[in-house]
Amino acid sequence: MRVLTTAVLSLMILSSCAAGLTLAVQPDGSGTLAVDARIPDTTAARLRSYASAPGATPPANAPLFDAAVIRREAGQRGLTSVSADTPSPNRFRGTFSFRSLESVAAAPGLSETGALRVETKEGVTSVYVRLSRDNARALPLLFPGLDPYILEALSPPALDPYPVKASEYREMLQALLGSASLEELESAEIRLQVRSPGPIVRHGGGSVSDRTFTAVLKLMDLLTLEKPIEFSVGWK
Repeated sequence: MRVLTTAVLSLMILSSCAAGLTLAVQPDGSGTLAVDARIPDTTAARLRSYASAPGATPPANAPLFDAAVIRREAGQRGLTSVSADTPSPNRFRGTFSFRSLESVAAAPGLSETGALRVETKEGVTSVYVRLSRDNARALPLLFPGLDPYILEALSPPALDPYPVKASEYREMLQALLGSASLEELESAEIRLQVRSPGPIVRHGGGSVSDRTFTAVLKLMDLLTLEKPIEFSVGWK
């Protein structure tokens, strides 16, 4: 069975509202990325039928995450696995370290898209994320490992050169996954936290408490990208 997703993609494409991603940066620019992703049972059961070649039937309890592949593909994006486990077939937990945010943003094929930028100027380090239909091709680079059969089945408008409207896409998902799964996807949010090593002096698209920036993204907004998704944070 092909791997459904990597750790980050678990959050951005198939997360439950309880999913979270925490980026903790140290004063020298190194840091860790902690991920905890769970696919709701109803949606997981539906998606298993698409996570294989036509005609193949994966086991009902087949894991939707492969920790070994996640570690390997994370390594290709400048991340080193500290821990990675699948406590249940529908859940992944992992922690990854990196030498610098700049090295992650400079991953092959990603830097030129503008989806992720890191810059330091006048003592302030800033991280910018911008996803739109113009650079949606960067999504597989940001989140490698997406099962091609699932991607084809979901057909997100964000990756379609001739996208349908969000309302039409919801109707398609309801026919594909059923009403219960659609409700799960409609309510799904991705909660991203950035813990900075110094005082946060600027931010956009989220909120700040002490040295922690939090942005909450709606899953359906990401799948359709009718409007660009942007957030940023800068610290001294």
